[in-house]
Amino acid sequence: MASSACCSSSLALLAALAAASGAEAQSSHLTRLELAAPAIAPDPVSALAVGGWTSAWLAPAAGGDVTGALVGLEHSGFASMTTALAAVRLHAGPVWQLSFAQSRVTDLFDDALLAQFPELSTLRAAATHLGLDAALPLRYGAAVALGARYERDEFLGDAATIWLARLSATGPTVLGVKSAATVERVIAGGTSDKGPGRVRVGLAREFGTNRLGFTLGLGALFGDVWSVESGQSRVAGSIRVSLLKLVTLSGALGAERDPFGAAPGWLGFAAFGLGLRLGPAGADLRRGDVGASDALPTAVSLVYQPN
Repeated sequence: MASSACCSSSLALLAALAAASGAEAQSSHLTRLELAAPAIAPDPVSALAVGGWTSAWLAPAAGGDVTGALVGLEHSGFASMTTALAAVRLHAGPVWQLSFAQSRVTDLFDDALLAQFPELSTLRAAATHLGLDAALPLRYGAAVALGARYERDEFLGDAATIWLARLSATGPTVLGVKSAATVERVIAGGTSDKGPGRVRVGLAREFGTNRLGFTLGLGALFGDVWSVESGQSRVAGSIRVSLLKLVTLSGALGAERDPFGAAPGWLGFAAFGLGLRLGPAGADLRRGDVGASDALPTAVSLVYQPN
């Protein structure tokens, strides 16, 4: 009887949460997805202007003429959340980039609750992105990319979708410094209280030689396209060390303003990464990129880059 009462109470709580989400069907999984990046990037902000696959996910124009494929996974102990990422880049006139990502809670209900209420197995908490961008090179190393992205959030049976227009650009290199920016804005769907848009900006500078190279990155993210992200902003700096272009070590430090945190103000985070390149193939591992609202995530990614 006690177990039945407990399960009934849990079910009532879940129903109340679903009702509270209303038409927006917006959850923190959207924020987790927006801050997800392949492990090849030291963090999802400071790598914007670095170039290649390191920044292609964040600003397609900054990926240069890189082609190939990327797959990745990120897992966080917070709510057992797993994020899958994949992207393909190819030349067909411009450089086309197709990207997919999904964050979802893998253990949404415990086995005892599912045994008593099997209908819960059809419910999930997940956020999904599907995007297509076309990048065109300009003079002096600059480039511009225009694309669209579909976003869907599902929370306990309620769902909401939006379409975004995304413009990304990288400027000409000046005194060895690269610059990049991405602007996203809702063009369809969503609700009346959706956010005005999201902006990322970044700078990067390379030093050293092919034997021992260093890349410094700085970046910032602010704005929102879903009301659940209201107040989101993040700044970060990173360094990548390349040994013989075979092994890379990376680290990032930054701070975020978390709209879901119990404490106001800015919260610090850190991340560390290790990468290995063997010809056109590469593998990366990243540990960290953590604010107070999340548990320490681990990310892995594989890339194939024929050029």
